Amino acid sequence: MPVQEGMAQTAPQTSFQVAATISEGCLVDNGIPGDGASLGSLGSLDFGTASSLSQQTRTSMLVDTAGVTLSCTPGLALIMRIDGGLHASGGVRHMENDAGVGLAYALFADASHQQAIGIDASVAVDTFSDPNNISLPIHGRLTLPGARPPGVYTDRLAVTLEW
Repeated sequence: MPVQEGMAQTAPQTSFQVAATISEGCLVDNGIPGDGASLGSLGSLDFGTASSLSQQTRTSMLVDTAGVTLSCTPGLALIMRIDGGLHASGGVRHMENDAGVGLAYALFADASHQQAIGIDASVAVDTFSDPNNISLPIHGRLTLPGARPPGVYTDRLAVTLEW
């Protein structure tokens, strides 16, 4: 039938779907989730200064000096692994001075030093308490053996996060 002037035509209608999928995950340092990039330093674990003859046991916790932020979907299963560092020997982490003299230390996932963090062992990280500012549970203990040469003893550890 011919269209008469002044009459509106109705075109056939069709539709399309709009969708989005939101998956759980983490955002490290406001970067792309899971991009695998190296972030540099997370901070420091400093046992302080002691006499070369000291046999004290000293403790410390990771202090965020780099401003790296970690946010995750609440309840996400987040796993942390820490390697043996630059000087591990016999399954024990060591700091060394410039002369290569070692000083053994241990890492723990709790402030009471009951949950040891072995080399490359899986450690669950809490994503419920503050999902927008997650703190990594890293605590250290060092028992000074006495009769160590004076100097600065250091190590560098790599932390891997998996989700």
